[in-house]
Amino acid sequence: MKELLLFIGIFVLAGCQSARIHIVAPSFDKQQKQQLAQHFADQNLKVNFAQGVLAPSEFNEASITMSPTFADFKLLGLVKDALRSAGYYKVDELRFAQQQQFYYEGHIGVYLLLPKEQRLPLYVESEDCTPYRTLMLTPEGRWQLDDFVSKPLAGTWRRQGDRVVLTSDSGVDTHLHYERTTRITYRGERPAHVLKALPGTQGAFKCTFVAINMN
Repeated sequence: MKELLLFIGIFVLAGCQSARIHIVAPSFDKQQKQQLAQHFADQNLKVNFAQGVLAPSEFNEASITMSPTFADFKLLGLVKDALRSAGYYKVDELRFAQQQQFYYEGHIGVYLLLPKEQRLPLYVESEDCTPYRTLMLTPEGRWQLDDFVSKPLAGTWRRQGDRVVLTSDSGVDTHLHYERTTRITYRGERPAHVLKALPGTQGAFKCTFVAINMN
């Protein structure tokens, strides 16, 4: 009986992951998360989607972060197989993540981000509004509009092609047109992100919001 229990224990341990897999995918909706989890399940891997974790802007589309001493190369291979089946063929391995993110031994992070040219800036500011206002767009899909006079508005945001859809916490949708363009500055012409209210937009979003890249 003891030998049988020992065998069962060894079998269970052999089937366990050596590390917990935390996925940071701020642009994924519920369906995309389910599909991605299935790709990992096909490799007999369990994952959890981390909430409230900021993804460094320097990261590329797909990155695996881990402890400097992490050495389960079989698990890394399975993670890459799962990502490859999900369409991520180029995956960066970041030990200590260039001091951007740190994972203890027994944990690895998988960061799946939009291509850099599609990422929105954290803040855009109004160009033609009174009073002046700022719009924050977090990588986790939350937004907040401040005019520094009245109570801030907030909700969730998502991309739909060349539009950004802002859904307020009360359930009201506002559609803004997004484009990459340029603006003239004291340093000459610089690239810029522009979010512009569509015709018929009312209230606080009847503005053009801009973020200029001065780097």
